[in-house]
Amino acid sequence: MSVSSRVRRSGGLLGLSAAALLVAGCTVNGPDPVPAGESTPVGETSAETAFPERPAELPVAGAQDAEICTWLTGQQMTQLKVARPSPVIKNGNNYNGCGYSSDGTWANAGVSLRVVPEPLDVFATKLNSSEVSRKTFEINGFGALQSQIAGAERLGCSVFVDVAQGQTLYAELSLLSVGEMDNEQMCEKAAQAAGAAVTSLQAKG
Repeated sequence: MSVSSRVRRSGGLLGLSAAALLVAGCTVNGPDPVPAGESTPVGETSAETAFPERPAELPVAGAQDAEICTWLTGQQMTQLKVARPSPVIKNGNNYNGCGYSSDGTWANAGVSLRVVPEPLDVFATKLNSSEVSRKTFEINGFGALQSQIAGAERLGCSVFVDVAQGQTLYAELSLLSVGEMDNEQMCEKAAQAAGAAVTSLQAKG
């Protein structure tokens, strides 16, 4: 299976249907955004986008599911309104990661964190992105890319962060009940999750 297919089918977060998993990057309704540092839009990206120099190398290489499930603190989970971290469900093609369910106070959705063992500038060329929502920005000084799957934008949103040489942090919001969140909200939520994980990893050193 190709990398782009893995991304399209990567939402095995809660054992959902294949249709519900065709997601990448989102945001959520409600207050209490995660204080994850500055996220400054820097415009749209193309396959040849050059991301800014990383302020540090975050320790994500080789991380297994259980470790990834420690990347959101209890306080961050409360701010994101998620609960019950557990290893992502794999079909043999998914990346290592951790999934979180909604705590029941917002949409019927899930958030997941994964590690892609590829540089973001290379991985970005393989994404089946909607050009309308695809854009680059920064999270705590790290280059990031927002992406939704072309034709399946209403199902979720993903944010990919250039956290280390040859390593990409992948945060995803998967919407399980279509229409409960709009595209902007879904992508905002995914960016919040990515920012929280980056902040936590920076604190770990």
